[in-house]
Amino acid sequence: MKKMMSEPNTIFQQGCETAFDEEHWQKINYSTGCFETNFAKGKVNYRNLDLEKQRAYTLRNKSLLGLEKLLVDFETHFTENGGKVLWARNADDALTMIFDLIRKEKANSIMRSNSTVLDEIELNGFLERKNIHVVETKVGRFILHEGEQKPYHPLMPSIHLSKEENNAILTGAFKLKPDSTVRQMVNFVRHEVAIESKDVPICITGANFLLSDTGGVVLTENEGNILKSTSTAKVHIVVAGIAKVIQNTDDLSVLLPLLSMHSSGQSMAACNTITFGPTKTGKGPGQMYVILLDNNRSELLAHEKQRKAMSCIHCGACVSVCPVYKNIGGYSYGTKHIGPVGTVMTPLMLGMEEYHHLNAACALCGKCVDICPVKIPIDDLIIENRHLAMTKKEGNARFDALVKAMVWHCKSRKKMDGPMFFKKMEMKRLLGSLWGNRTLPEFASKSFSQQWKERNL
Repeated sequence: MKKMMSEPNTIFQQGCETAFDEEHWQKINYSTGCFETNFAKGKVNYRNLDLEKQRAYTLRNKSLLGLEKLLVDFETHFTENGGKVLWARNADDALTMIFDLIRKEKANSIMRSNSTVLDEIELNGFLERKNIHVVETKVGRFILHEGEQKPYHPLMPSIHLSKEENNAILTGAFKLKPDSTVRQMVNFVRHEVAIESKDVPICITGANFLLSDTGGVVLTENEGNILKSTSTAKVHIVVAGIAKVIQNTDDLSVLLPLLSMHSSGQSMAACNTITFGPTKTGKGPGQMYVILLDNNRSELLAHEKQRKAMSCIHCGACVSVCPVYKNIGGYSYGTKHIGPVGTVMTPLMLGMEEYHHLNAACALCGKCVDICPVKIPIDDLIIENRHLAMTKKEGNARFDALVKAMVWHCKSRKKMDGPMFFKKMEMKRLLGSLWGNRTLPEFASKSFSQQWKERNL
């Protein structure tokens, strides 16, 4: 029976057509080029960057090995601080918990930060179906929300939009003047966010790290939106993946500078906050909840080699240097975890059967490995995924047929020298749909052996 192409695979195949869009390529490469320039300037602050990365690698892997105890310790200390920890097996559990807390406060709107884990559980769509207004506090995400678009990059969500396209969205939604400068647009959005956030009782954020020894939640940002939102909200809800927990604040002295530099080239982000629970002074949220999310992370942790991907600190650097991402863009992956690390995580978390095609979304160039601040061997892990897919016999049947046909031909000189008509027909039939918009290469009019004989007789 012929195996039907999965929906994620179809999205991936269609999304790859973006690689032929010259304008898209220029916008993405301009933005990622700015990141690489800033990173090159920032790394001179380290005398031995590789040594610091090795320290980060050791810290994160030590945390993963002791994950079970660290999570229990975090819950104990955070509860002692006056907060409450909720455990969510999957996205549905997390969304139900969030909605129950919103109903408890009788709120009709919430504020949220830029967070991959909130996108992972599809928070916005869920709340909008419940008629709960979502206020995006990050400038780029606010514009995307008004334009009904999804983030394109984990840290630079509107990287795929030009200044004119951002302006067009704001002009259509708020009647902003068409020729606004970047500064004017940013100031306008901040003003609108301040208006929409007024008297909103609940703020929902992700977390950069969770501190096991003190029950602290670490939040790092540049725009200051999280700090401002949590200071005015009555309830602060944190959603964090279970792998976010680290041992203590000493680990932050290594991880935070590396995170900042690999995110934006800065020595340190503008705003770094550690919150230990609800306020005890009357200023800030009177209630604080941390939802610890599994959502198939346990499936990934069960793989001895690929589990290293869970040590990721979500700096986004591997995405910014990935040549595949620069060509096919963020939407092609069909998942919230995009780029090289997402290529490792997604097939194991969401199922190899539906997402095995992502194993091919890597050129094995090693750029992601070179830049990773916690030295995750991403290329090796992708190769492990490919091996696992082959073991489970998950693959493209047409591609497998092509390889078998090529082997059959290459084993025989007589077949290699066969009629040109049949060569072209087989090439088009087997490889045509896999070749995208590119023109299939033409066979030479004479085979190599024929040309060799003519030139050497």
